[in-house]
Amino acid sequence: MKRQTLGLAAALVLSTALIGLAEPKGPMVTVKGEAVDMWCYMEGGDHGATHKACATACAKAGNPIGIVDAKGDIYLTAGLQDHQPARDLLLNKMSEQVTVTGTLVTKGGTKMLFVKSVQ
Repeated sequence: MKRQTLGLAAALVLSTALIGLAEPKGPMVTVKGEAVDMWCYMEGGDHGATHKACATACAKAGNPIGIVDAKGDIYLTAGLQDHQPARDLLLNKMSEQVTVTGTLVTKGGTKMLFVKSVQ
């Protein structure tokens, strides 16, 4: 029984350590821009206050959320803490100007912002 308990404890410690290693690697940045639902924004350029209800519905349905800055650069978003979805952090801010701080990872021309905080 002690051996089984020790084995379970070791597995728990190892899995916790591996989850901690899964942190994205990149610089901490702050991005100011509009929270948009990527489906409508990429398909037809829809954004802004008149698109808020649709953007919120799209985000609730699971469509990806991005931040579009003043230069038109697009940052796909994901939560940083415990791999939470960006929806948990940005749903109430759709089609609004936000200031987002997080870890930026760029690969193959795609910018992913792992969100730590939203203002």
